[in-house]
Amino acid sequence: MDPKALTTTDWHNIHLFLQWFWIYFPLVVTFAMTMLTAHALIPSVVSTGHLPASAAKLRLPLTLFALLIGAATIVILIIGINQTLDVRNFWSRLLI
Repeated sequence: MDPKALTTTDWHNIHLFLQWFWIYFPLVVTFAMTMLTAHALIPSVVSTGHLPASAAKLRLPLTLFALLIGAATIVILIIGINQTLDVRNFWSRLLI
């Protein structure tokens, strides 16, 4: 089976897939770091006394921000998975 040349549409689909992937990755890292800060670092530092007890009030806004980022991550993941269907038109194996 000879490979066929990629068309402009194929290159555009590759571009869109990679674009969604590179948007997804920092969102996941931001979600993880925000949840880690809100639910591990802040309570630990407050309990050791390095931060005042009023710093614990930051947990709720950080958690809400993390949930917002998590929702955006899920939407971007769905769009990225949908974009792989276009890439499969010319590349049947997603994992090399």
